[in-house]
Amino acid sequence: MGENRMDAHPAQRLDDVVHQRVRLGILTVLSTEPRVAFTVLRDLLGQPDSGLSRHLRVLEDARLVDTDKVIEDRKPRTWISITDAGRHALRQELAALRSMISAIETGGADLLAFAALLGDEPGERDRERADLVISEVPAGFRLARESAVDSNYRLVSMPGADWGSHSSQALTFRSHGLLGGHFRSFASATAGVHVMLVELGNPQAPIAILSALAPSNLLIDGLDPYRGFVTEREGGGTLGVCWIAVGPYLVCVSMTGDEEVIRAQLPHFAAGQRAKLTR
Repeated sequence: MGENRMDAHPAQRLDDVVHQRVRLGILTVLSTEPRVAFTVLRDLLGQPDSGLSRHLRVLEDARLVDTDKVIEDRKPRTWISITDAGRHALRQELAALRSMISAIETGGADLLAFAALLGDEPGERDRERADLVISEVPAGFRLARESAVDSNYRLVSMPGADWGSHSSQALTFRSHGLLGGHFRSFASATAGVHVMLVELGNPQAPIAILSALAPSNLLIDGLDPYRGFVTEREGGGTLGVCWIAVGPYLVCVSMTGDEEVIRAQLPHFAAGQRAKLTR
């Protein structure tokens, strides 16, 4: 009787250098742009400078990315680009992941082994909230990631994600009866945009929260009621934020990048988001 032969599991084709979550994110973002600024990559992937630098060194050592440090407008800027070897490694990684998905769908793999890559099936209310978040954006920007937001202010498809103001915002929203929300982010080569919509059980809460914020230092015509701010980030770069309240919904549109770009583009994103809520 011949010996039973089992083909190697596709997980064996995963490259540890590429498969790590942040490094896979870096290659995925870089694969869609000729080059991306370090600060945009940092904000898009939710990494501190030191963490992103560490992962970039690993990819550089493997010759999967290149970095170019330059001076632009008298300011230092680091550009990151993917190499041909990086594109090939990413294609190989995605091919292995597709094989794993195929094995699951045909009953040839353990679903639990792949569970971390699967998101929850969105409910009808989640889809309705997603429809309220801006999707039409200026030329040069593309969708980077999105997720439903649960009633504990967690990103459903990225449960481990966190951000600097997460705890205080979660407490505020939950105290006003947070029902859920939706998060969507966009990126260009020089800027990142994040849109967070939450629905609160108390319909007066969004206006109350808005009123408690400091006066705007970024003025946007035709957007009242809102609060808009431009400030310098502790780690370098500029942050623009616009809060909008409509009915039971409170939306934060934030943008990172050069101040000139933020002042020119953030009002367009904010106006588009308000129009989406009031249609």
